[in-house]
Amino acid sequence: MRAQTTAATSRPFPTRREPHQTRGATLAHVLAAAERELSACGIDTARIDAEVLLADALGIDRTALYVRLANVPSTAQRAAFRQRLTRRTSREPIAYIIGKQEFWSLEFAVEPGVLIPRPETELVVETGLGLFDSHDTAAPRITDVGTGSGCIVIALATELPHAQFWAMDRSLAALTIARRNARLHGVATRIGLWCGDLLDAVAGRSGFDLIVTNPPYVARPCLDRGAGLAPEVRDWEPRAALDGGPDGLDYYRRLLGSRPRNGIDHLRTGGWFVAEIGYDQQSAVRALADERRDLSFVRCVQDYAGRDRVVVFRKTP
Repeated sequence: MRAQTTAATSRPFPTRREPHQTRGATLAHVLAAAERELSACGIDTARIDAEVLLADALGIDRTALYVRLANVPSTAQRAAFRQRLTRRTSREPIAYIIGKQEFWSLEFAVEPGVLIPRPETELVVETGLGLFDSHDTAAPRITDVGTGSGCIVIALATELPHAQFWAMDRSLAALTIARRNARLHGVATRIGLWCGDLLDAVAGRSGFDLIVTNPPYVARPCLDRGAGLAPEVRDWEPRAALDGGPDGLDYYRRLLGSRPRNGIDHLRTGGWFVAEIGYDQQSAVRALADERRDLSFVRCVQDYAGRDRVVVFRKTP
């Protein structure tokens, strides 16, 4: 009896080990560690960024990620996530890392060399749509100046099936992305893409019903100093898509001016000009428009933070 007791008590009692001790770190552990790493880099959206990058590395969406948090990633999955995480710790924008950005509830391909679509730019689309009667079957002629990824013109095209569209950009790389996005959303045959400076590429065309634009409007000294700009913008996004000249107004001067003829003169009488602006530029842009006798200010639209964001003008006789 004593021998049996000794034998029984001499066996090591099995103890419960944590999953990471027996199977490796779970996705929950990996996610928490990534959040801490991103937070240490000064990224305010560390948790969301970690989720987006991990889901992308796994080839799933964030909802699917949450039901798999107890799973253990493979070596290949961990390596893929580490590569993405390293890029993000250098403050590279999420959109460039995963290659896409949502805009107007649509997914747009983006990559370095093209401006990342912003939520506030949706106001340009919303404002432009509000200028047309949804029951009107006429075919308005709409052009997007400095189209970049094509987000504005493509969003408008999905909402206005009878309209005709032109889009311009001086960057061939941006136009390549815009063409890809137009195909993705089934509107490529309805949008003419042109390479050129402002509206120079369509110099022989006029009578547009609407010109929309999100031009470069950051003042050059701010870019040079990085004042008020996040590292993601200052260090990664294309400077040409941000640099609005010494005071940020160069492109408005050219679009609203009469010489050279590359802006408002392409509008028909009664046509509309809708442009995104910097939060403190409304007065300056209106002053430029006031120099013309054939352009009237209609309104300024505020963004969701209550800041001036979009101006609307109309061509008058």
